Amino acid sequence: MAAEKKQAAEEGPETYWKEFVTPDGVHYYHNSMTGKTTWEKPDALKGPDEMDRGGEWVWIDDEVDGFVPARVVSRGHNGSVLLERENGQQEQVPPKKAATLIPLFWRQLRRPERDLVMLDEMNKPLIIHNLKKRFEDNEIYTNVGTILISVNPYKRLPLYTPSVIETYRRRGMRKLPPHVFEVADSAYTHLMEHQKSQSIVISGESGAGKTEATKQALQYFAEIAGSENNVEQKILLANPILESFGNAKTVRNNNSSRFGKYVEIYFDPRGSICGARSTNYLLEKSRVVLQNEGERNFHIFYELCCGANAQQQQQYRLAGPEYFHYTNQTPSDIDGQDDVEEFATLEDAMHMLQFTDVEKDSVFRIIAGLLHLGNITFRDTGDRQCEIEQKDDSLRNAAELLQVRPGDLQTAITARTMRMRGQEDIRVTLSAGEAVDLRDALAKFVYEKLFDWLVERINKSIGQGSGGARNPRTIGILDIFGFEIFKTNSFEQLCINYANEQLQQFFNAHTFKLEESVYKSEKIQYEHVAYIDNQPVLDLIEKKPHGILRMIDEELRIPRGSDKTFVTKLLDRHRNNPHFASVLRTPTDFIVKHYAGEVHYVSDGFLEKNKDRLNEDTYSMVQTTKMAFLKALFPSETGTTRKKTLGYKFTEQLHVLMNTLNKTEPHYIRCIKPNPNKAPLQFIGPMVLEQLQYSGVFEAVQIRKSGFPFRYSHEEFVKRFKCVMPNATFRDYKKGCATLINALGQNTNEMQIGFSMVLYRAEQHREIELIRNVAVEKTVVLIQQYVRRFLAQCLLKRMKAIRPKLQKAIIACKKSRRMADIDAAIKLAAQISPFFVMKEVDELKWLKHVIVEEERLSKVLAELLSKNDPEGNYEALSRAVASADEIDLHSDEAEEARKVVGVIKERKAVAAALAAGVEEYDEDKLRENLEKAVALGVQENVDKAQEMLDALVTEKEYLYENAVYQLQMLEEENMRDLLSRADGIHYSTPEIERIRELLLNTPQEKFVQMQLKAAVANNDPRRAIRVTIRLKTLYFERAGNLFEFKNCGKLRDPIEWANMKLLTLSRDELIDGFLVWTKNPIHASMTQLTSANNKLAKTAFKSVMGYMGDRAYNYPSGLAVELLTIALNNEPLRDEIYCQIIKQMTENPSGQSIAKGWELLRVCIDTFPPGPEFENFLEMFIRRRAQPPEPMVALLHQSIYGGCLSTVPSAEQVDMVAKGGSLRQFDQSIQAEQQAMEREAAAFGGMGVQGARQAQGLLNYVNPDALTSGPAAAPKMMALDQARQRHHSQVDATPAYSQQPQHQQQQQYQQQQYQQQQYQQ
Repeated sequence: MAAEKKQAAEEGPETYWKEFVTPDGVHYYHNSMTGKTTWEKPDALKGPDEMDRGGEWVWIDDEVDGFVPARVVSRGHNGSVLLERENGQQEQVPPKKAATLIPLFWRQLRRPERDLVMLDEMNKPLIIHNLKKRFEDNEIYTNVGTILISVNPYKRLPLYTPSVIETYRRRGMRKLPPHVFEVADSAYTHLMEHQKSQSIVISGESGAGKTEATKQALQYFAEIAGSENNVEQKILLANPILESFGNAKTVRNNNSSRFGKYVEIYFDPRGSICGARSTNYLLEKSRVVLQNEGERNFHIFYELCCGANAQQQQQYRLAGPEYFHYTNQTPSDIDGQDDVEEFATLEDAMHMLQFTDVEKDSVFRIIAGLLHLGNITFRDTGDRQCEIEQKDDSLRNAAELLQVRPGDLQTAITARTMRMRGQEDIRVTLSAGEAVDLRDALAKFVYEKLFDWLVERINKSIGQGSGGARNPRTIGILDIFGFEIFKTNSFEQLCINYANEQLQQFFNAHTFKLEESVYKSEKIQYEHVAYIDNQPVLDLIEKKPHGILRMIDEELRIPRGSDKTFVTKLLDRHRNNPHFASVLRTPTDFIVKHYAGEVHYVSDGFLEKNKDRLNEDTYSMVQTTKMAFLKALFPSETGTTRKKTLGYKFTEQLHVLMNTLNKTEPHYIRCIKPNPNKAPLQFIGPMVLEQLQYSGVFEAVQIRKSGFPFRYSHEEFVKRFKCVMPNATFRDYKKGCATLINALGQNTNEMQIGFSMVLYRAEQHREIELIRNVAVEKTVVLIQQYVRRFLAQCLLKRMKAIRPKLQKAIIACKKSRRMADIDAAIKLAAQISPFFVMKEVDELKWLKHVIVEEERLSKVLAELLSKNDPEGNYEALSRAVASADEIDLHSDEAEEARKVVGVIKERKAVAAALAAGVEEYDEDKLRENLEKAVALGVQENVDKAQEMLDALVTEKEYLYENAVYQLQMLEEENMRDLLSRADGIHYSTPEIERIRELLLNTPQEKFVQMQLKAAVANNDPRRAIRVTIRLKTLYFERAGNLFEFKNCGKLRDPIEWANMKLLTLSRDELIDGFLVWTKNPIHASMTQLTSANNKLAKTAFKSVMGYMGDRAYNYPSGLAVELLTIALNNEPLRDEIYCQIIKQMTENPSGQSIAKGWELLRVCIDTFPPGPEFENFLEMFIRRRAQPPEPMVALLHQSIYGGCLSTVPSAEQVDMVAKGGSLRQFDQSIQAEQQAMEREAAAFGGMGVQGARQAQGLLNYVNPDALTSGPAAAPKMMALDQARQRHHSQVDATPAYSQQPQHQQQQQYQQQQYQQQQYQQ
């Protein structure tokens, strides 16, 4: 039962679980019933999106993210696995790869760790996922124990402000988020506490953020240490100079450091900065003469061209960067960087570092001289002969700026001296290509010498102070190039990777070897962690006498040594070395297997780059300069100096560096570049994974996880965890550690007690920290409880002592009303507690406020009432009355002011109500408040309100009358307009609501039928026709297919029709062609006719063919007259003629014939209507075939409505109708009536008959004079104008047709029959 209760508590109501936060800001969870504590969020508190996903999940490789989750769909019998990614894509994994898949547990992904050592599992996918999640949250720093990983965000983040520096400086024992400031602070703290020099090794590839990390570390030291002579500011001022001359834009970074540097900061015994020294390594001098696409030369070249003032421009003969060959190879702009501003910063820094004017002039003169040197061009003049092209003054400008003779410069770069022992020197001319190489070599060599001088000059300006003693205390910051594997790797990459091998060896020694030395000294049990020892690779590169660098130096001493002979010897010597390999396809290349991976080196140029010196002619030419500054950069060389190669010098520098680092306690920052596009918030997993591999991060995580990364001294451990046994006493700290380990539920196998400390792993750390957090939480709550109770008791005692005094003071002050007595009582109460206010104090403060307000209000009210302008002073009076009400003041002035304000407030309320009535068109509100306005004498808004009331009355009367009228007429447009106007003034009557019902809730077809009925009832034939057409349209939309011509019941059966021809050889053709065009006369009528009419039908068909041009006739109009005569005299033949015309227009190959057919059809329709059985078939044909159909449809309905013409049209009338005219005109009597009504309507502005009738009704109850004068003129005229506009275009005339008087009764009958038929239909 108890077990079930415990399980229910863990899985059941969330009230048992509570969430807590550690002082470090980490969340953990505690169950108050079971006592269970966990870092993992329990299911009872999880939301739906936090629950674990079902099934088996693994990590799978991904091109963008590195690794992504995938669900195991099935496993094959051969070991293969079918996986499905989260996007639904499936992938079959072969057995070999399937065996290496890493399991994924979703709970591991919900809590990104600040320290990778704290991860539940140490695997690459989890590390990449952790870094990515933190990166997306703008947390760019992550720890691996004491190693800091920094991922470049490529955007500004608020991480380096003075307040952040202060937070890390005063962190004490608090655990703060990983930061470069934390590394810097640890280095500074260890320096001061242990009196041992420190170092910070910052590594990473170009664009990873090494330079920024270095600057921030220097900034931190400058802020927290400071100095007495502003040395720290000089250290910071060195950055602009070194960045201008040593940094450049690359495809990976806009401000990439193109040299390695080690900055040593010297501290005095008090911890203040007293000096600094920088050492530079491997400047990328080749950038001076050649830049890759998307990159730039060193910043200084562009800054000088753009930022120099007018005097400098003239002095150094400058132009824009696009003018010089060394700066125009690629675009010169950098987003977000202003070269003019940067040059000004550079000049300020040089001034602050006390560069002399001569030094600054010499530096800029040399830079300008190199720019002009690069513009010198050559052309071949023969075999290995060339000359300088004199297209500009580049040679002269370069020579004058460098202060050498132009002739000497020309000779030095177009020829060289060949010296052989025992023989005279030989002068050898150079080809144009060789001259270009020598020109560029000179530029590179001069720039390198200049850069070295700048570094030394900065060191001299800063100095070392007392830190230059025998045993200096320093913090060194190493900012050096990371491991490089490019598509083409040359001598520079070999040197860089050699340096990284040395640093990795140093890292291994510190991280791995020193780690194990701690375990040995503590005499604990541990398992040796195998790691990659890269000493064999270092031996391969540098060991005498057969290291790669040594063999390159040796090859230079051989008279005919070359890159090819060097590689041949290298292959012979190291063929069996496991860290070396040859390249079969290119025998002159070789492979070195570095710790970070294999690198394919291309040997072309190895010897020349390693030689790293100018030929003697060029060197001697530079020494002839009259510029003392430049001459000092090129001292006379001794034999030993001349023989030092680049590899030799770099090896010496590196050994000195490593010796220096080995004397320090190192700290590490690994900078990571998240994407190649310098794009913010873009994280490409494989790229990050590769850099982590190169920097040894995975090995560091491995040893920290497999070792004992968490350690406390015995005393520290007891003090930290004794809270779990609050009643215990520990006299022996080592024994106390064992006791506490037991109390924490651990054993001494996992948490080992060493000689001086307790050591344990991440898993135990997580568990015991949870227990400690719960214990601390309970202790804190208990302490708070006792402290709060004690403080409350003390406060209560003091309050009871003073309360009688306060009550006595209140009674006295109410009588005396002396402010001094009140202030004294309040001051006495303030001594009790500044946070807890007694009610007596509140009462005293209120009494003080009342006394002050009474005095003030008496003066204010007296002054306001004396002005006799209550309306003008209403706001002030209102405020005064409100204040009087607040303190319950009832003086004579207050009562009088209340009356005045009340009257004014009522008047303003009436005026506001009138304005609201106008805005809302509210007749009741207007009437009510107009009466009040008269009683109160209010003038404001009265005129507008009266005008609106009159207009509303007029409008409502008009709307009512018009609604009654529209219910008779059912004119949709007018009905909608009426409804809109009624809604605009919130007016409704049963008639208006009936209109709303008809418009909004009546089916369209039914409404049209009602309109037709209204048109018939109102004897409006034109509208009846228009509505009928609309009704027909709705009907044909539903049932149009029923009235296709072939379905007409009047037509003969095609077989029957074909059989009526006695002699034929093509009966089937006759059947198929029954309803389509034919070039032959028909043998029988298409409809059922008598024998006599059948003969006439065949004759009529010939007339149809003749008019349409299908048979040759001279007088087509006469044929039409004959056809119309037949139709008017023989009613059964009318539909037959229509059928014949339709037949000849169907599948007619002649467009001209079809056009004539439409003319003939129009003439027939204008003359006689179709029969009732055929009219829908004819209309359907017109609607589908006519272009456009509307005029013909209208004519058809007029014909049906008016019946046949009484006389046969003449040939001229036929032509007129065929061209679009009509023989149907207004009936004379109806026309006369129409003209009389038009004259009546003229008085109403041309509104039409119906509009006139409406306007006349309006005048019956509106005074005509009021329409053009008085307050209501505007709205009434507007209403009348709207009525005119609605009815102006209506034509209310009733159409009739030209009939003889004897046919009027027949016409009336036909109309009635038509209307009744359409209405019923």
